[in-house]
Amino acid sequence: MKQFERQSEILDLIQQGKCSNVKELCSAVYASPATIRRDLRELEKKALVHLQYGHIIPLTEKAIVPPLAFRERQAIESKRAIGRYAASLIAPNSSVLLDASSTTMYIADYLNPNQGITVFTNCIKTAMKLCERDITFYLIGGLVDTKNLVTSGSWTIDDIDKINADYFFFSSLGMDNHGNISTQSESGVQTRKHMIKHSKQQYFLCSSEKIGSCYTFFLCNSKEITGVIADADISFIPGINSINVNDIYRD
Repeated sequence: MKQFERQSEILDLIQQGKCSNVKELCSAVYASPATIRRDLRELEKKALVHLQYGHIIPLTEKAIVPPLAFRERQAIESKRAIGRYAASLIAPNSSVLLDASSTTMYIADYLNPNQGITVFTNCIKTAMKLCERDITFYLIGGLVDTKNLVTSGSWTIDDIDKINADYFFFSSLGMDNHGNISTQSESGVQTRKHMIKHSKQQYFLCSSEKIGSCYTFFLCNSKEITGVIADADISFIPGINSINVNDIYRD
């Protein structure tokens, strides 16, 4: 099969939802992983697909956000270091908003149950962690997304608007080289915008694969929040207040 024919077939399979990763494409078109990855890079250059956390998204179709269970398994060590540092910023007897991202879930692992911290979150899996660790928390209500185990919608916004938190920690799919933070979920953007509004300090948690990426829905610019906690040097972004956890947790 010629290259353009193979790439055309690959694109068709992705758009039809028959294949969503390299392994499936290898079986479908009888090509090696190296060949498939090379074809995917060419398709990405043509703005026909987007490669995200090993998941292939057709740009001619409605883009999707990989489910939480999938994102949890990505960049685990980086997310753990970021979560650990974020937890160290929280003062005793303070209130904390955590969004429904896979990165903020790791903050729950490092909170001290004896410091009188109260957490508000719309993530059911984070709430379960907090419950296991005997941390005081409120689960923000709303429509439950059974795939991602998060709440969203007008009820969620109403609950957030009743809160005045000391800290808000959040993540998103990407941040470009100008500090613009964005994602593919419109409802996720609205939820986080209200959380930003109802918190005194706001920190974006950013693992390195998110840097340089731009998605459909703009959330905020890094200049508009307190800081960015990352696992890479992002001081090149104009006006950013950032910390590189690799400089803190070195072996």
